[in-house]
Amino acid sequence: MKNLVFYCFLPLLILLSFPSSAPERIDYRKARYNNVCKDLKGDALLYYIFIDTKTTSTWTEFDIITTIDSMNTAVKWLEDQAKKNNITLNIKSDYFIGKEFTTINRNLPNGTVNASLSQPGLKKGTEELNKWADFVARKAGESLSVVNKDGIPQRQNPKNAEQLIAHLRDEYVVESVALIFLVNNYYRTDISFALNTFSNDYVEYAIVSYKYPAEIAHNVLHLYGAADLYLTPLRKSTRKIQMASDYFPKEIMQDPYAKNIWELEISDYTKYLIGWVDEPDEQSIPLLTDKLSRL
Repeated sequence: MKNLVFYCFLPLLILLSFPSSAPERIDYRKARYNNVCKDLKGDALLYYIFIDTKTTSTWTEFDIITTIDSMNTAVKWLEDQAKKNNITLNIKSDYFIGKEFTTINRNLPNGTVNASLSQPGLKKGTEELNKWADFVARKAGESLSVVNKDGIPQRQNPKNAEQLIAHLRDEYVVESVALIFLVNNYYRTDISFALNTFSNDYVEYAIVSYKYPAEIAHNVLHLYGAADLYLTPLRKSTRKIQMASDYFPKEIMQDPYAKNIWELEISDYTKYLIGWVDEPDEQSIPLLTDKLSRL
């Protein structure tokens, strides 16, 4: 099944795909109601894990605390946007951290997030990152308290990302879990991206390099099917880019880097993709497909 990767260069958000025989066009509607994060409604969990690597800055206590603040800001903004649109949304937020602010140590497969994704190729890079995600999830799962109940088969601590998400869904009584792995690239140039949003072969998750609330919310929305609204290898039509800019100038799925989240909004286009409305508005229809570049 085709996998798609959403990821954010600074300052440009790029969308790549890597099927061996790429279709000529991409239909962003195929990410609607897909995988674990089907639509952004009801009760959901934003769960994030702090990870140290040899190529990223070390997570200090200050960095962790300020990032948690940014996560809370992103959650409040998302819930406020839902309320404005008469959508019931309650996002629970939690994170894994060890004693005395210790993190999980796991080097990225190929040094940086960007290189790990793209080298030696996107297909292989994604496979290696999924293995990396499984290792991180297993380390986090080892520290979780798994309670067994009478009459229910014995449960084991999560050993991979899929099992971690299943455990979190049960533990927090939510339908969807937005799983985010945080690496500290605040003073470095790297990428953030959401992976497996068009596939059911592996659970979706995001790797986020920066702690800006707008970037966090942007990637959460990607997990629920949102698509970018500015120049990417999939959006080569300058006409469509200009249309998106004219129609949705404050849209969070435009480039989110270092923007004030309270000045942004969720457009009708993104509302459709994340399941807040059943039909796209007239302005959104031309932006639901785009040419797919072979990379």
